[in-house]
Amino acid sequence: ALREVWPHSLEKVNLVEPSQSMQRAGQKLIQGQKDLPLIHSYDSIQSLTKSIKKSDREHDLVIASYVLGEIPSLKDRITVVRQLWDLTRDVLVLIEPGTPQGSNIISQMRSHILWMEKRKCRKSKDGADETTKDLVTQKSGAFIVAPCSHDGQCPLEKAGKYCHFVQRLERTSIQRIFK
Repeated sequence: ALREVWPHSLEKVNLVEPSQSMQRAGQKLIQGQKDLPLIHSYDSIQSLTKSIKKSDREHDLVIASYVLGEIPSLKDRITVVRQLWDLTRDVLVLIEPGTPQGSNIISQMRSHILWMEKRKCRKSKDGADETTKDLVTQKSGAFIVAPCSHDGQCPLEKAGKYCHFVQRLERTSIQRIFK
């Protein structure tokens, strides 16, 4: 049941889904549920950022599940990941299928986020001579926690293998109907 999944401290959810039919399906899934957080739906990241104040853009958790593989170009994927990264205060979760392509996408985005944050840290150190910046309010870098628990190069890249694992998920009867 959804009530068991939502922690009591969760107050608000911003959902980005471009497909109107998927938005309707999501609404049907939660119909009649009690004690759910306030849910706002947007059809793009751009409409989300335009609709909320800058102070509300830092989310505690941002999840992109099975999204990046639907974006054909690497440049566009990087743009989306930058937008997602800009929306999070603490945690960004990227989920893709456990396939060679999905693993490659996660590896590329992982590398890009680490590169982006290292670059930002270097720039803030270089520019901190005369002007005092409030470094507390800026992100202090990125730290990878999964699937690798380190920020270095993935050891599977040179081995010609890909990162994946099997996770069974029991679906409710209503989820099986919608699938």
